[in-house]
Amino acid sequence: MGAKLKKELKFRDSYYDTVDCRLTLSDVWLRKREDTWELKYPPKRGTRGLKGSSTQYLELSHEPDIISRVCEELNIPCTQSMDSLQLEEFANFVTKRRRFELPTKSGSKHKVVVDLDMADFSFAVGEVEVLVDTEEEVESALQEVEDICKQLGVLASSPVPGKMSTFLKLNRPDHYRQLLEAHVL
Repeated sequence: MGAKLKKELKFRDSYYDTVDCRLTLSDVWLRKREDTWELKYPPKRGTRGLKGSSTQYLELSHEPDIISRVCEELNIPCTQSMDSLQLEEFANFVTKRRRFELPTKSGSKHKVVVDLDMADFSFAVGEVEVLVDTEEEVESALQEVEDICKQLGVLASSPVPGKMSTFLKLNRPDHYRQLLEAHVL
């Protein structure tokens, strides 16, 4: 398909939540990748990021915006620092990633990347990702992901277990069970 290896990297992800898992039970995922905070959450409050075999999340990487969104989700007064949120780490692992970029298809304005990840708990997964700027682009991006997965022979009719769900199943079975019961996973 003409994919070019763009980079190889290694990084540590640490995931955080309240003791009672209020963020993840709302499908809100707060992590620190190396020294940078990141937050993923569904486009609409009260919905889930999982749509069929794909996921759709909004992502924040600006720490003040992350703090504001986390405080809003937890329904607590906004604070000035991540430390004052009193969150606990519930997952920590290292990933080796190989990132490939596919040539832009005629008629598409989306950049398509394929990440091949190997986590340090002996789990490997691939991800086809199309990043969009507006909600109007989501449907065409999902169709593009599906088309690429068909071409690669990896189209799944149901969700493929990801790094986090696999990590939780292996290392935090109670948390994993709660997420299944809440229909987050």
